[in-house]
Amino acid sequence: MPTITTPYGPVEALPGAEFHPDGSVRSCIPAIACPLITPLGVLVPQFTANTQRKRHLPAMLFYPGGRLRNLPLEEQTVVPTPLGLLPAEQVTFFESGALKRLFPLNGTLSGFWTQEDEAALAAPLALDTPLGPVETAVISLNFSGQGGLRSLTLWPSRTLEVPCPLGAVTARIGVSFYDSGAIRSLEPAAPTAVTTALGPLMAFDADAVGISGDSNSLRFRENGSLLGLVTAAHAFDVVQENGRVRRIEPPLRRNPCDGQSLEVGPLALEFASGRVSIGRPGQPKISAAVTDVTAVPFHQPLPSMQRLCTMGAGAW
Repeated sequence: MPTITTPYGPVEALPGAEFHPDGSVRSCIPAIACPLITPLGVLVPQFTANTQRKRHLPAMLFYPGGRLRNLPLEEQTVVPTPLGLLPAEQVTFFESGALKRLFPLNGTLSGFWTQEDEAALAAPLALDTPLGPVETAVISLNFSGQGGLRSLTLWPSRTLEVPCPLGAVTARIGVSFYDSGAIRSLEPAAPTAVTTALGPLMAFDADAVGISGDSNSLRFRENGSLLGLVTAAHAFDVVQENGRVRRIEPPLRRNPCDGQSLEVGPLALEFASGRVSIGRPGQPKISAAVTDVTAVPFHQPLPSMQRLCTMGAGAW
């Protein structure tokens, strides 16, 4: 059993430790209890995995030179944070040693331990955030290197009332902030009317993945102006240079549940300097002056008669 030397103390590790080119440890898994003196105090890295919740031994990770990067903990431990003392089962660090991210829980999801099982252990935390005092259960808290709250990620069953620049919005998944404390982004919990340069639009991203609240679909500039949103409730008529009108509609795609029926996908919009860019998320967008764009309600077309007959074959 090799002994790994770190700036925080020795680690009796399982075989298979990895090292950076400079010889410092990149990753290792403790084999026994190895208390380490960290920037957050004395912490014991996870070294057992013998329960339904913890059937996997995650590795400790280090930056080149030996600074801690990721530290899974053996037990939930109260640690000092920029928001006060909070419970943690996993913490990550900036290379400077400042706290980067805190996870109150760190169970391994599997067929033996579900998301619902883990969520049942998620106690609400009283947090002093840029939104004001908040009490909710979070998957993680993300901090800036200067100690400000950069984002919070909510458990799937949780929502949060956010006093954003366009009025109060109920958020799911998460909320992110600028270093000044201004809201950077949030994920609407339901289709929400948002005032834009194109008029009121229903902002909602059905495809949003609740893994992280760092980046969300309803986005703002630091001064509070609208930067972007995602919608599937509108199509957009764009007047082109030749005077013709091009309609941009939300895409229709196969429902992954049955592979047959169609569902509406989202469009992403970005606003800047009197212009708007429209397109599918993550793909090239069409840009035009807002005066050349008109938003119209979009309704998913009904299946064709041929499709209806095919779907109903043998059922009449």
